[in-house]
Amino acid sequence: MRKIWSPVFFAAALVLFPLRAFPAEKVNISHSAISGSQAVLWVVQDSGILRKYGFETQILFITGGPTAIASLVSGDVQFAIFAGPAAVTANLGGSDVVLLMTFLNTLEHSFFSSPAIKKPADLKGKKFGINRYGAADDYGLRLALRKWGLDPEKDVTILQLGGQPSRLAALQAEQIDVTLLQLPWVVKAKQAGFNEFASLADMRFDYLGTSLVTTRSLIQKNENLVRRFVRAFVEGIHFYKTNKEASIKSIAKFTKLQDPVALEETYDAYAIKLMARLPYPNLKGVEVILEDLAKRNPKAKGANAKTFVEPRFLRELEDSGFVATLYGR
Repeated sequence: MRKIWSPVFFAAALVLFPLRAFPAEKVNISHSAISGSQAVLWVVQDSGILRKYGFETQILFITGGPTAIASLVSGDVQFAIFAGPAAVTANLGGSDVVLLMTFLNTLEHSFFSSPAIKKPADLKGKKFGINRYGAADDYGLRLALRKWGLDPEKDVTILQLGGQPSRLAALQAEQIDVTLLQLPWVVKAKQAGFNEFASLADMRFDYLGTSLVTTRSLIQKNENLVRRFVRAFVEGIHFYKTNKEASIKSIAKFTKLQDPVALEETYDAYAIKLMARLPYPNLKGVEVILEDLAKRNPKAKGANAKTFVEPRFLRELEDSGFVATLYGR
């Protein structure tokens, strides 16, 4: 009788037996922002773990969820890292993109402004700089404004200015009044004398932040490639959490910053505090995004949050004991 090996058995075998060399396989992966929240990609790459699993990886910088999704669907990239709402929106539109893991299950941006703005009540009529409409900072901004009793469409002006270095420069040039930043740019903004008057982390919004995304068609075509890639990232997260010096070097390389204070704060926030050993996508975060999208998209009403995520590869690693072996317990 022919034996059929289960995925959990396959994952367990990788734990119990030495890892054999995999044939080199080219994989393209994109990221959408230069921020501490996406530095894990460079840590995993620089550590050599992707190469260990047989991946010859090309990293591409593709801003904007729709563009990254188009690259996924066309097959130009096999994996992408960006915030969850773009994947949920694309899935509702008929795309087969799916979330494999979510490194941040909350919003952690901080609001920075000129010293004259000290509280939310001072925001009416002000100009806000964001990356792009629909990006994580735009989504968080709108949530916060509504929480503070302001209408994002009527009470403020929201401008698309690109990445965080560009937005910080616009704030310094007084082209905008407020922007949202993540580490390490938070430290740079404080050093420049800007006022941090609110933090989305303190508001504790459920969310799908920086996520690893692929397509269901790739899973169907090459399930073991996806399984191996997820395993490499989980091992990479372990490296991130347990190799501080090497990880900080990767963060510096990625962000092109050399400020030791900013780099250490970025490492402590993302590697230690915010990133889970097993970064399961937060179903509550999917539900919150669907609830917001339902105001504009009827397809979001009643959608099942589980259809937007594929957690089984992480679950296999958990059930096999691979993660416990990595961390010694």
